[in-house]
Amino acid sequence: MLSIEQIIGQLLAGIAIGVQAMPALAELSPPEINSIARQTTVLIAPGLTPELRQDLEENRNNPLENKQRWNPGSGAIVAREGNKYYVLTVAHNFFQRYLDTPEFWQKSGGTPFYGIRTWDGEVHGVEAVNDGRGCPLRGIAEARSLIRFGCRDRFVPGTETVNRNGGEDNVKGIDLAIISFTSNKDYPVASLGDASTVKIGDRVYISGWPDPELEQANAGQSVRPVSRRQRRLAWGSVGAKLSPDTSNQGYSIFYTDCTRPGMSGGPVFDKDGRLVGNHGRGSNNKQSCGSEGSPNSFLQSSDRPDAPGQVADANSLSRLFSGSQQVNKAIDLIGQMGLRLAFNLQMPSADLIRRGLAGQSVQATSGSSGRLEFDITADRNSGSYDDPSDVIPDIYQEYSSFSGLGSRVRDVPSGGCGTILLGEPCP
Repeated sequence: MLSIEQIIGQLLAGIAIGVQAMPALAELSPPEINSIARQTTVLIAPGLTPELRQDLEENRNNPLENKQRWNPGSGAIVAREGNKYYVLTVAHNFFQRYLDTPEFWQKSGGTPFYGIRTWDGEVHGVEAVNDGRGCPLRGIAEARSLIRFGCRDRFVPGTETVNRNGGEDNVKGIDLAIISFTSNKDYPVASLGDASTVKIGDRVYISGWPDPELEQANAGQSVRPVSRRQRRLAWGSVGAKLSPDTSNQGYSIFYTDCTRPGMSGGPVFDKDGRLVGNHGRGSNNKQSCGSEGSPNSFLQSSDRPDAPGQVADANSLSRLFSGSQQVNKAIDLIGQMGLRLAFNLQMPSADLIRRGLAGQSVQATSGSSGRLEFDITADRNSGSYDDPSDVIPDIYQEYSSFSGLGSRVRDVPSGGCGTILLGEPCP
């Protein structure tokens, strides 16, 4: 019987061999990458119970609570077993206080449930997501609806003591998680790449669902309810890499980008459209989106991670770049817990790309490559594209009543104008 190390070694070797066996292909264009991202990126959020709606309203503009209130994250479909799909995301999308506070989930008997929205607009309910491991995590990970390799709560700074009233929002462990849902529909599964092949200066693409309300809060503005969501594809150049470990919560690929809050957990693709990581850490010092220059040209020389006398570390890199987990580490962790998943190690197919391009309202031109290209400047080091074909008109309505869980959520009217359910008429 093969050991865990042998299984992981063979799987990673399979990725490398599969890549080497493929004929050399020109890198995909941004619209082609976006086509893949559109079909494999999901939105993840807790079901909006009346209790969570009240918590959101009460804390919308509370600076001590706005990082712990209801907010969606992103993820990517990475495996399928029968009618069960597995989504790779980051652990910090699952607030510990949501998982272990029964008062938020009175309609479901104290059991938390989440919704995963796929590219066809369906929100799939996921029940019993509380793994019972607390935070910091206790025991070992087991195969269940939610598998966490890290956790998020509020801690006394520098300790593992939880203090939700005045503690510091933090992640303990590796910031990765897998959540699964069931469906009889056919959904594309992202092709996995090899993160070790990503080089400094390479372009990566990040897909996810920005949260305009979190962006308002981070900018120090009064937070207004925004029900509309639109998926974004951002791209940027890799500026640094580290080995993933618990000291940096697993973050190991650092890049310039035009991501926004809410995109945490979204897939990071290489130039060939293969998933090499999951976005999860935004920089507070990022350059203006679309500005030209080398990956580090926007930094003062003394701040550059490669400046004389400077040693790159996760903390300094996180101040300068956004960061991603790497898929190789995720595969390792999944294997260690004994979960055998059939990952997609093939290059993205032409049929998959064509399917995602069909019907997109994208202004496109035919460039010298002969492929579709965005009508924005796509040859800069960083940029973004908000996909008009991938929009949620009212996220609050969708997550207040979705398939299979409708009786457990929106059974009372919203509070009217100015509250989170914005579909009701205002005088």
